[in-house]
Amino acid sequence: MQKILWFFLSLAVILEARENPFETNMSPQDVGQTTQIKEERTDFVNASLTLPSSARILKSASVTFQNLDGSISEEVVGIEKNIDWHLPLILSNAKADTNASSPIALPVNVSDSKKSAEKKLPAPKAEKIASLVTPNTNVEGNTFKLIDDLSFYINQNEVTIFTKDTKVRDFLIADPYKVVVDFKKVNSYTTRTLDFKKAPFVSATLGDHDNFYRIAILLDGHYRYDIEAFKGGYIIKLK
Repeated sequence: MQKILWFFLSLAVILEARENPFETNMSPQDVGQTTQIKEERTDFVNASLTLPSSARILKSASVTFQNLDGSISEEVVGIEKNIDWHLPLILSNAKADTNASSPIALPVNVSDSKKSAEKKLPAPKAEKIASLVTPNTNVEGNTFKLIDDLSFYINQNEVTIFTKDTKVRDFLIADPYKVVVDFKKVNSYTTRTLDFKKAPFVSATLGDHDNFYRIAILLDGHYRYDIEAFKGGYIIKLK
């Protein structure tokens, strides 16, 4: 009888003990707070990317994204187009207009077509640019005068140097990028700088040396260049 009594007492102690000794003291409310983490992620609208000044050709564009199952994928689009690094690339979540149709060509008046044709005329050749230089002004449009008999004409990625002096050498330096042209010295000059502020040309600095004078043209980024002589001076073409 005593053995049976001890058996029931032991059984009661066991029933009051925890069924799982490894169970934590965390309440169900606490468990829900740790497993349900709120994601603070907004909807994508657009993003922009600025390329370095050395970029010239856009080879491709890729987008990396996460799938529904958590895996990571990537989509790549081939482009192979020339790129102007001055302009940022924009990735936008644009919604397609299902009602949009192909663009319709609007009627154009004859007078309007003549005006547009005139605007698309090619830039004047170097031999004709000399007549555009205004001798009594420092800056007029794309024409700049540094000193007497030394002027510049800027046309997109080209700068024309009007001078009667002979070029001795030319080279490119970096940090910052400059095209340097040395000319045979005829007169002595004081150091001076002329601001262009017409991308990609920033300024031109004249410096006097023993047997030559130097023109350093400051650029707004990384470029290569060609230089060509013509009857009235030299043309520098960036690329």
